[in-house]
Amino acid sequence: MKCEKCNKREATTHLTKIVNGYKEEHHLCSECAANSPEYKQMESSMNFGIGDFLTGMFSSPKKQPTIGGDIESGVCPTCGMPYSEFLSTGKLGCGDCYGTFRNRLERPLRQIHGTAEHIGKAPVRGGGEVMLDKKITKLESELNAAVLKQDFETAARLRDEIKDLKNNTKEA
Repeated sequence: MKCEKCNKREATTHLTKIVNGYKEEHHLCSECAANSPEYKQMESSMNFGIGDFLTGMFSSPKKQPTIGGDIESGVCPTCGMPYSEFLSTGKLGCGDCYGTFRNRLERPLRQIHGTAEHIGKAPVRGGGEVMLDKKITKLESELNAAVLKQDFETAARLRDEIKDLKNNTKEA
């Protein structure tokens, strides 16, 4: 497909603009797209980094208290990193920052990852017990969900599976 503007080069950029339900498509080469006002406007509105993303996700209009550290400024007592630095870099200074900034981090972490708890990976060698514990925890969670749904057949099956796994752990 040739560029709509110059009709010389191959179209590599495809812009779609929808205004009031009306769809408008443009197929431009890279040079014409770079000079297009629509492309420049879109590019400037999308020019943000991870710090900007995290600032939007983690900042809130009201101040939230922190656990430990300076409550007003949100400074980690261990490494001295302020919460504002985390917002700009997207990185925490130390392991204690999680506890210090817990109230500010928990909701966004749940939104992004589905949980605020770090699950991590189990080692390939010697990680059998850790994997078994994770499986039991997962099954217990499924059991609770089945009971809440009043799906007692599934709940009974899960209960028996958990019991078997726990018995196998004791025997080993």
